[in-house]
Amino acid sequence: MGYYINPEHCTKEGWLDTYGESVYPPDDLRWPPPSGKVFVCLIKNPTFTAAGVAYCEEEFKQFLPLASGPWPQTDHRLRKWYTVPRAHIIAVCPEVEGVLV
Repeated sequence: MGYYINPEHCTKEGWLDTYGESVYPPDDLRWPPPSGKVFVCLIKNPTFTAAGVAYCEEEFKQFLPLASGPWPQTDHRLRKWYTVPRAHIIAVCPEVEGVLV
């Protein structure tokens, strides 16, 4: 199931705009993230957005549009990638701390 950003006092998008740095162009994405940072993938689903924490390389690959995981390779949901300082990730999603690489 993974770990997701769900801030209490603002939207996921607002939180990411405040604490994250957009990765653009997304074609430049490579594992690992910069030192002290964590990749977060904002995915636009039909009725909601999800901000998934890429806490390890395998999870990072699952969020890529052509992932070989449970999602079909025709997954065309819009994605926006961010790097977020590790401390901010832990503050909003403390349960991920033990698995962050």
